[in-house]
Amino acid sequence: MIDESYTRWFRGYTTNVLALTWCSATTTEEVLAAYGISPEITEPMNFLGGDIDMLIGRLGNGTIIMDYSVDSPTPQILPALAQCGPCLSAAWCGDVPAIVSYYAHDGRVVRFDASERDWYPDPNIASVEQWIATTPADAETWDNRWSRAILITAEALLQAAIDEEWMRSTHVGVTFPD
Repeated sequence: MIDESYTRWFRGYTTNVLALTWCSATTTEEVLAAYGISPEITEPMNFLGGDIDMLIGRLGNGTIIMDYSVDSPTPQILPALAQCGPCLSAAWCGDVPAIVSYYAHDGRVVRFDASERDWYPDPNIASVEQWIATTPADAETWDNRWSRAILITAEALLQAAIDEEWMRSTHVGVTFPD
């Protein structure tokens, strides 16, 4: 269960992560293919590993992608990732708008700023509110604790939450060539 202590714990570990994506892609190879990333620029890495642009790790029924690079291609890749099933992506850095995107097989469903939903909602605020009503996080959590609402929704999507064991496990690190 995602509660406030878990949210604080998770935020503490992910302060250097710029964006998070939870997707239904069931293999790292599917994720690499969606990005067009050659396996040759990947390396086994744990969460607290070296200097990388992206960390890809299996989680529950899907995969989580942690972007550390400002030039991350993830926003453009979401439609390709959604071909494997629903994807939830969120800007995670406190210095940028908290843009949340949810994609399904048929394309983007919604995109909005979690901290200020009426600021350029896509396709419109009614669609955003309707989507929020379908998530396992209640409206009050989306209104007052949006990072917790994102984690609750992500946990439901992949049927798993990141824990200490996941943090210590080996995942796939990607470093883009200069």
